Amino acid sequence: MAHFTVYVTRKIWDEVRQQLAQVGTVVMWDEPRPIPHNELLAHVRDADALFCGADDQIDSEVIDAGRRLRIISTMSAGVDHIDLEVAAERGIIVCHTPGAADESVADLTMALLLACARNIVDADLFVKGREWQFWAPDLFLGVDVQGSTIGIIGLGSIGLEVAHRALGFGMRVLYYDPRRNVDAELRLGVQYGSLDNVLREADFITLHVPLLPSTYGLINEPRLRLMKKTAYLINMSRGPVVDHTALVRALRDGWIAGAGLDVFEQEPIPLDDPLLELPTVILTPHIGANTYSGMITMMRMAAEQIVAVLQGHAPAHPVKMPGKAA
Repeated sequence: MAHFTVYVTRKIWDEVRQQLAQVGTVVMWDEPRPIPHNELLAHVRDADALFCGADDQIDSEVIDAGRRLRIISTMSAGVDHIDLEVAAERGIIVCHTPGAADESVADLTMALLLACARNIVDADLFVKGREWQFWAPDLFLGVDVQGSTIGIIGLGSIGLEVAHRALGFGMRVLYYDPRRNVDAELRLGVQYGSLDNVLREADFITLHVPLLPSTYGLINEPRLRLMKKTAYLINMSRGPVVDHTALVRALRDGWIAGAGLDVFEQEPIPLDDPLLELPTVILTPHIGANTYSGMITMMRMAAEQIVAVLQGHAPAHPVKMPGKAA
C-alpha cells in the first residue's frame, strides 16, 4: 500500500491524528501560534495532503511549493483563504467541512444577541469591579428579545439554525438570501424580504453569508444607515462582509445601538483598532465553532476526506473549483 505524508498546520487531537495515520506519516505544527509562512513553505514541499484551518493563507506560493499535493482539506466551511484558481490549475482537490459546526455558530449568534440586548458584559464588569452598591430600575436597562424582530442575512444551514433559536425566543423572523427558501417560509413561518427592507425592519441583524466578491462590503454605510437607531448588528460570517470604517462610525455616532462581532477585517484584531475602545460593541475572538462537538466534527470531516482521496476515493465535500461545472 502507498505511503503518503500529511502535513497539518495546527495541533489536532490524537484521535484525528490517528485517523490520518491510516495513510502514512503525519507531520504536525504543534505550537499554539499560527504556522509562519516560511515554515509552511518548507513543510508543504514533501506533503501529499495539507490539513489546514481558516486562518492559514494557502496562497499561490504555498500551492506551488507543494509539488506533490493531491488534496487540501480545510477544517472550515469557508474557503476564501485558499487560492482556488491555482489549486484548480494544479489539479489539486480542495475539500471543506460545511455543516460541521452550524449549531455551535448559531448558539454563539444568540449569545451575542442576548449579551447586546441585556448589557451582560458591562453588567458583569460592574459587579466584578465592586461598583454595585444598590439596585435601581434603570440599572443596565436592556431591551426585550421576545416580540422583537430578527433579520437573518443568509438563510443557509447556519441561518436556519439561528431561525429555529429565534423562534424559540418568540421573535419574528425576517430573512434575506439571494435564493428564496419557500420551504422554510411554509414550515417555520419566517418571512422573506429584500436586503434593504430587512435592514429597515429588524431590531437585530445577524450575518451568515460566505465571503464572496458579491458579499465583500455588503453592509456598508448606506445600509448601516437604513438600520434602526435601536438595532444591533451581529456578524458571524466574515469580517470583510461589513465595511469596517463605516461600522466604527455607526457605533461612534449612534446610527445603530450596538454590535456583537466574532469576526473582523483583520484577525487577530489590531491593537490600535478603534473597535476596542467602543463601549457599544461586544467582541469575541472568532470562536463561533469552538465547542468540543463543533471542533471534533470539523477535524474528523477534514481528516476523512484526506484519507478518502489518498486511498483513491471521492471526498464527501469537495469545493466546486473555478472553471468546472457543478
